[in-house]
Amino acid sequence: MDKIWKINTPVPKEFLEKFPEYSRLTLQLLWDRNLKTQKAIDEFFNPDYDEDLHNPFLLKDIKKALKRIEIASKKKEKVAIFADYDADGICGAVLLHEILDVYKITPEVYIPDRNKEGYGLNFKAIEEIAKKGVKLILTIDCGVSDFKEVKSANKLGMDVIIIDHHEIPTSSVGRPKLPPAFAIINPKQKKCKYPFKDLAATGVAFKIVQAVKEIKKMPVSWEKWLLDLVAISTVTDSMLLLGENRTLVKYGLIVLSQTKRLGLKVLLEKARVKGDLNTYTLGWILGPRINAASRVDHGTLAFQLLLSRQKDLAEDLANHLEAKNQERQRQMEIIMKEAREKALKNLNKKRIIFETDENWTAGMLGLAAQKLKDEFWRPCFICQQSKEFVNCSARGGVAGFNVIKALNQCKEYLDEYGGHPYAGAFRAATKNLSKIQEILEKTSNQKLKDKDLIPFLNIDAEVDEQDLNWRIFDEIQKFSPFGSSNSEPLFLMRGLTVFEMRNVGAKNNHAKFVLKKGDKKFQAIGFGLAGYCDRIKIGDRIDVVFEMISNEWDGSKELQFKIMDLKKHKEA
Repeated sequence: MDKIWKINTPVPKEFLEKFPEYSRLTLQLLWDRNLKTQKAIDEFFNPDYDEDLHNPFLLKDIKKALKRIEIASKKKEKVAIFADYDADGICGAVLLHEILDVYKITPEVYIPDRNKEGYGLNFKAIEEIAKKGVKLILTIDCGVSDFKEVKSANKLGMDVIIIDHHEIPTSSVGRPKLPPAFAIINPKQKKCKYPFKDLAATGVAFKIVQAVKEIKKMPVSWEKWLLDLVAISTVTDSMLLLGENRTLVKYGLIVLSQTKRLGLKVLLEKARVKGDLNTYTLGWILGPRINAASRVDHGTLAFQLLLSRQKDLAEDLANHLEAKNQERQRQMEIIMKEAREKALKNLNKKRIIFETDENWTAGMLGLAAQKLKDEFWRPCFICQQSKEFVNCSARGGVAGFNVIKALNQCKEYLDEYGGHPYAGAFRAATKNLSKIQEILEKTSNQKLKDKDLIPFLNIDAEVDEQDLNWRIFDEIQKFSPFGSSNSEPLFLMRGLTVFEMRNVGAKNNHAKFVLKKGDKKFQAIGFGLAGYCDRIKIGDRIDVVFEMISNEWDGSKELQFKIMDLKKHKEA
């Protein structure tokens, strides 16, 4: 689908004059990120671990929760961790395990089966945990919307401490509604004074780590060696990469480069990761492999790997996980083919994609929803349907379409639901599916116009051949780590001549170019853009939207374009 190119408004002259030490492109990027003062710029370019992280005791209920854990320790009560099955939940569970170790507590760990149990607490799991004599449950990356389940745990004699970061549910009159937990640690809840609201669940768990460090007088090194897990979860869960998250991820990448965690070392080796580690490593290499455990097997596999302290065991688990990731990729290809075919039949009739199939694996629904949302640029709901129940993953973000607000409109027909404005999930009785779909389609018709369904690229700046050099590249790298709300800068260059062109890759699905402008030639690669080789020919003039990357081989390197989109050039 052709994209609209939106070029950001050029930075004002006064701003350029205020900071003459920076290039025009750097100032454009700062302006676009609302970094307009010396203080804001300094904090962004130079994240300081000691200065930028907020006081963990500002989190509501954190002191109450730690007192309860202390009581459990003194009374030698059994404690359980109930973790979500994704990378954020798994990494958070490892952090909680490390915390409880300080209190000399060896917890039971329960990670639900993604495909059989679905998201969040469930009654069967609670009963199973209770039978083991557990008196305290710590949830991680779930729980804030599990009202009935927490009440059930209480009736069975268990206290529940919820550690979560999801949106707070609301009542029928729009007021916050929380389950009857002993304590709830979630920066998004009302009356929580913690200033940064966009932590991943593992980020929230890390604030507990910081609090425990102070209370128990633990060394600073104990705290910092856990940052690799915080970085993985923050990026994998697509959290905002500004503010405190930026600091956590930056230092987390440093820790990951020298991690003592055997599971991560072996996982990086299996994935053949070399050179500098970055957010791509976190979001596209480590994250998918950790998530593959629950998608095609069980999340416990990834948890055991991250906790492993034996080389042989870590090797075995990593091999198993690598095989599961490959299986995940094969299954994904099948589901995407089927889901795309279904979506195309209804694309011109509806403003959302809402497709179901009884054979789709629940663990793949979120991936498929994200891919289809990106491809067709409309909110996407992908469901696994059985005779009795339907599980669904949703992706929004198109023209501000808020998944949680949309699900709120049909909550009377949902058994469970939760998530973020851009991503969510629900479970419901199959008999209610048609009504749910009807309400969601009605909501989308009210919120979205035809123009909202045209995909677009936000371009940071238009450049010419003289703008691109190693000095500019180095300045751009100072904006890393890249991620949500701080994506890799996109540039537009017009009127490039196609000097060379060919398809490359194992499946010939990528396009390799040599492009010429003036007296300069640029190497360029377009991943997944092989189809463009049928539309253009040698000698054509084209306009290109690209990221600037460094291509290194045999000890040398050159600036290269990573093409995101291209069009034939139109003369003015």
